[in-house]
Amino acid sequence: MASFDGPKFKMTDGSYVQTKTIDVGSSTDISPYLSLIREDSILNGNRAVIFDVYWDVGFPETGTKTKTSGWSLSSVKLSTRNLCLFLRLPKPFHDNLKDLYRFFASKFVTFVGVQIEEDLNLLSENHGLVIRNAINIGKLAAKARGTLVLEFLGTRELAHRVLWSDLGQLDSIEAKWEKAGSEEQLEAAAIEGWLIFNVWDQLSEE
Repeated sequence: MASFDGPKFKMTDGSYVQTKTIDVGSSTDISPYLSLIREDSILNGNRAVIFDVYWDVGFPETGTKTKTSGWSLSSVKLSTRNLCLFLRLPKPFHDNLKDLYRFFASKFVTFVGVQIEEDLNLLSENHGLVIRNAINIGKLAAKARGTLVLEFLGTRELAHRVLWSDLGQLDSIEAKWEKAGSEEQLEAAAIEGWLIFNVWDQLSEE
């Protein structure tokens, strides 16, 4: 039975985020974990899943028109109030990633991210992956608060401006990022997902 059996990290409000990291291979079934993410988003988050994507940047193939044609999706992070799933993706993609494509195409889940326009274009152009229901949380915050600059802020700055959160836990990891171990980097990823979830939660109530 699928479970989030990775490290559990305590957030500043005393709650915990349970994590799972998966190196996706040709026979890896990720659908049970995507189902758990979906279930938690329904139970605890107004059907919102916080997402972030990471890229391997290569040289574009000869004859291609865009500088980003050599970019390949390397990993995906999906977060809810209580869970953080980190998927390290294979090269080349395997058929089992059809589950991820279907998950992103769901009209019943709102995928929330920070400064996501370029990522959405790259996902579509380079991988044919379409996120049907995506929201740029910075743009939403700028409209809700009447402050244009919020649209252009990164995760920690946006969380600070909207939530006035204590970012000391995240700052301590980022200060030693080059020497941080994989578990500390996973903790930072979990914190960032949790922060943006709380930004979404706060704005949804306004």
